[in-house]
Amino acid sequence: MQQKEQEQQAIRFVILGVPYSIRPSEDLSAEDIHELIEYVKGLVSSYSQKGFDEQKIPLLVAFHIADELRRLQASYETPLHRLVEKLHVAIEDAD
Repeated sequence: MQQKEQEQQAIRFVILGVPYSIRPSEDLSAEDIHELIEYVKGLVSSYSQKGFDEQKIPLLVAFHIADELRRLQASYETPLHRLVEKLHVAIEDAD
């Protein structure tokens, strides 16, 4: 029971001097949250070291992550789209 309570406790962290907390859920474990925090902190640190203004860093990090998502979607969607088209043609040829 105590381990379950610890798993549900909010995880507290600070980025750019601002405190945050995230509570684990069924879809997002404490381990996942810690991994995401470290990833975001790494990006924030990278932009900080490049001399960007602290007020602009959150937006730069958001665009960085959005671009990663866009690239990943493109790399997966294009091959899947081609596969679906090939299957469609194969099904039509079978008729």
